[in-house]
Amino acid sequence: MKTNKKLIPGNFRCNFVKLSDIILITFLLLTQAFVFSQNASDNKCLECHKRTVKKHILHGPVADDCTSCHKPTGKKHPLEDVEGFAFLEEGANLCFTCHDQEKNAIINNKYVHKPVSRGECTECHEVHSSNDSKLIFTKSPDLCYFCHDKIENAIEKSTVVHLPATEVDGCIGCHSPHSSPQKKLLVSKPKELCLSCHDKTLTKGDRQITNIGKLLEESKVVHPALKKSCNACHDPHASNNKYLLTIAYPLGNYAKGTEENYELCFGCHDTDLLLLKRTKYATEFRNGDLNLHYVHVNKEKGRTCNNCHSVHGSSRDHLIPETVKFGNWDMPLVYKSFEDGGSCKGCHEERRYTR
Repeated sequence: MKTNKKLIPGNFRCNFVKLSDIILITFLLLTQAFVFSQNASDNKCLECHKRTVKKHILHGPVADDCTSCHKPTGKKHPLEDVEGFAFLEEGANLCFTCHDQEKNAIINNKYVHKPVSRGECTECHEVHSSNDSKLIFTKSPDLCYFCHDKIENAIEKSTVVHLPATEVDGCIGCHSPHSSPQKKLLVSKPKELCLSCHDKTLTKGDRQITNIGKLLEESKVVHPALKKSCNACHDPHASNNKYLLTIAYPLGNYAKGTEENYELCFGCHDTDLLLLKRTKYATEFRNGDLNLHYVHVNKEKGRTCNNCHSVHGSSRDHLIPETVKFGNWDMPLVYKSFEDGGSCKGCHEERRYTR
């Protein structure tokens, strides 16, 4: 039987339409909620996907609702070779729907870890469950070695290894795993980073490592190589040279005065300091035009640079130290600077030079 609309009051007709709309919307919402609940991790998903949550720590969305990341395609699931679900977003964009703080950091930082820039978060992180709180496959340095095998090889084959490079999570003590405003993804400026550990006296076996932070703070003159970074002279990971030096340097008080022996120093300094016997431009340390660096160093039993210069900093001009280690003796080094030259007493009686 047809309803005669003219017999239905206008107000009732409007209310009837609104009521029917509400019923329809409510039905659709309940249906959708039912579909989501059927696909959620706390319902049917885990009946088949138990292996994805077998590890101790669950990714938040997995513990809550699988549909936070996966959406139904409308195709029947499960069926072989049929994709019943798709990702809500692709690649890192899916991760960034929750990890927006990390996204902002990456956008604002100049240097980005390559896997991150390619949107490959799963190169390092497990997406469902892990035995690590950060959902990484394994802790550093082992995780880092999957890509950075050259550093792994250097550490394995080197005679001197920087201790943090071998510690669990040691890599992320110096490097940000995602992005940084600093080159090499350093967590802070290079010099500041080194001094965050070397601001105290460190003990390694029977050897004490000087408090470099305090030394520099108290120094009138700082070695220019240290103004920005320490790795002009030291390898931050591993080396076959003592003190993690990047290039071998003759230890002790004496060495043959050759250019090869002082290659580390000549990375910055001019070789004329060593090679020219007479000069008016290569050095201020001269008597007339006689190069006193040449006199001290360029011979079969030459004096090494650290007999006269501190390698990090000094309270005196030209990085001249107050004492020099000579065997077990801290030999006083009496140096005076004049307008036209200077004088020195220590290895020999006081001798003066004028330019």
